[in-house]
Amino acid sequence: MDERGEEAKRPDEEYSEERFEELARFLFSRTDLLLLNRPEDSDTDLAVQALNNAVRVLLGQVRAYREWGNEPALAGAWDTLTTIAQRWRHHPDFLTDWGWE
Repeated sequence: MDERGEEAKRPDEEYSEERFEELARFLFSRTDLLLLNRPEDSDTDLAVQALNNAVRVLLGQVRAYREWGNEPALAGAWDTLTTIAQRWRHHPDFLTDWGWE
C-alpha cells in the first residue's frame, strides 16, 4: 500500500504497454483534431506538429526502454507524457490514475 492507502502498482503494471498506448491515444486525439483543422504554415501549426512528433518519439523510446529493461527511463517517459496530458486534465476522457488529480 502507498501513503494514500491505495495498493501500489508493480513497475510492469505502472508502465505497461497498454497504459502507454491508452495515454498516447488520448494525446493523439487532442493533437489530431488540431492538425486536421489548422491553418497552413502558422506558428500554431508548427507547435502542434512538434507536440505530435514529441509524443511519437517518446513512444518509440518507450519500446526501446522496455526491450532493454530500463525501468527508470520508462518512468521518465511516463512522467513526460503525463505532464503533456495534464494540460487536458479537465477533459472527460482524462484518467486521473495517469498521476494527476
